Amino acid sequence: MREIERETVLLPTLPNAPLHSKTQPSSLAPVCLRINCALQFLENHAFDSNLIDYSKGYENSQICSARFREHMRHVLSMLKATLPKDSAIVEVGCGKGDFVAMIEADGYFEVKGYDASYDGNNKLIEKRYLNSSDRIKADLVVLRYVLEHVPNPYDFLSMLKTVFGASKIYIEVPNYDWIVANQTFFDITYEHVNYFSQRALRLLFEKTTTQHGLLFNEQYQFVITNLSSLNLAFMSHYESNGWKFVSFEELFPNIEEDIERFENEAQNRSVYLWGAATKGCLFLAHCAKKNRLVNKVRFAIDQNSQKIGKYLPGSLIEIRSKNDFFCNS
Repeated sequence: MREIERETVLLPTLPNAPLHSKTQPSSLAPVCLRINCALQFLENHAFDSNLIDYSKGYENSQICSARFREHMRHVLSMLKATLPKDSAIVEVGCGKGDFVAMIEADGYFEVKGYDASYDGNNKLIEKRYLNSSDRIKADLVVLRYVLEHVPNPYDFLSMLKTVFGASKIYIEVPNYDWIVANQTFFDITYEHVNYFSQRALRLLFEKTTTQHGLLFNEQYQFVITNLSSLNLAFMSHYESNGWKFVSFEELFPNIEEDIERFENEAQNRSVYLWGAATKGCLFLAHCAKKNRLVNKVRFAIDQNSQKIGKYLPGSLIEIRSKNDFFCNS
């Protein structure tokens, strides 16, 4: 595609870092999408990791959701069916440490976590990122919702292979096929430089050693495999000229129609958004960019107490508790 046909859209840099006031500037970052046709792999060509700072007010924990806690328990059960008792698990990029804490409480595995943005006091978690000079023994490396944040994922996995050797690895990422099939344009976020189709995730590793499946009503996908089975064919496709730039309208032709449908349903009534995480934030950010619907939204509701009283970047909609919603309805 010609250079002039590239589309760049500005979206909130960190949807899960709500603003303390309406006057605080919203940090916006460029999204310029391109797709690798052989891999069916989408990437933000304009991604700059220097714009990302997970240490300041970032609240991405989903532990408040009963449904997501059940999902985490399902993943843990799956890992227990894969490895013997007392195996050593290391979660790389463990975030707020919720899954590490769940594994620790379960008692089946030995567990350790690494994340530079961790702000708790669990002694099993080191507040740092790994690098190629580390050498760590583990039976299984867990990579949940990390790989979509990392530019050039093959290089990152190669580094982990250096660190962990012949360890097994569990990777969980969003399912790009589901995003396109369900036209969830609000799942495209600056934080995610990568969007893996099922084909792309499987091609990261040699076919004969990889277990692949879908989770959470097909919104997520996983592989369990050996780090030693990284597939050079993925890197070959990634470094090829087989890319084309695509616009939001090409991927999601129904954006205007979807927003209009909510406007028509609302008519002159107030609108409340349940869930002030990435999806809700970006849905309202697109509405605000188009000056549609957002003026009818009273507030967003979230169960994460760290977000209450703050504002969503991009739309400046206030976040309140579910008690406020029930008192207003």
